[in-house]
Amino acid sequence: MATIVIVMPTYNEASCISDMIDTLMKVTFPSVKADMHLLIVDDSSPDGTGQIVRDKMVLYPLLHLLTGKKEGLGWAYVRGISHAMKELHADAVIEMDADFQHDPIYIPEMVGRFQAGYDYVIGSRYTDGGGIPSTWPWHRKLFSSLGNLVARFVLEMQNIHDLTTGFRLTKVKGILDQIALEELMALESFAFKIDLLYRTVCLSRRVTELPIQFQSRASGETKFSLQEVMATCRVLVSLWMKKPHRWSSHEEK
Repeated sequence: MATIVIVMPTYNEASCISDMIDTLMKVTFPSVKADMHLLIVDDSSPDGTGQIVRDKMVLYPLLHLLTGKKEGLGWAYVRGISHAMKELHADAVIEMDADFQHDPIYIPEMVGRFQAGYDYVIGSRYTDGGGIPSTWPWHRKLFSSLGNLVARFVLEMQNIHDLTTGFRLTKVKGILDQIALEELMALESFAFKIDLLYRTVCLSRRVTELPIQFQSRASGETKFSLQEVMATCRVLVSLWMKKPHRWSSHEEK
């Protein structure tokens, strides 16, 4: 049975982390035919997120916690993915937010596609059947949709409809274990995910997009900012200057 590890970075997510853990452990995991684990990477949240996770670990043996200083989202993922591969012996890793913007309802299908032979399963907001919250302010909708279109053009990945998503499953063997995670660009921000996606696609034989409805935060404050937009632009310019290869030989469903 395949081992799937959800890597979930947190910082000040005390308002939602308990519900997320219970939902995954009681509802999602029992519906998936795989050895499912949840690894929470908490950047020493001052609101007590880490202690909530420790309390839940008494109830759930498949729940794990890594703690460390706050260095940025990318570095949290580097620690988490490395731990998932080396210590939990993951066959695949799922990147996922803790705030219910990524709905756990999609996880069984993600795992199913991996088990069907896909190397990379991308939770896509911009393919048919996907969507973003209608409650988002106009400027966030604009930055999200326009930024994604620019990324597709710059990286010449027209067959992928959502290059800026943060919800995806990646095979470990031959894919994640071949990427030097510490060398990814913009590890202090969300923008590192563009670099990681590009490298992953280049290594993957079979790529598929799963339509998702991106949700509004259940609670807490959004991490979206103009600084994140600018960091993403810098990553795209850097990749463009390196003249990335055209993505044309991968299968998409």
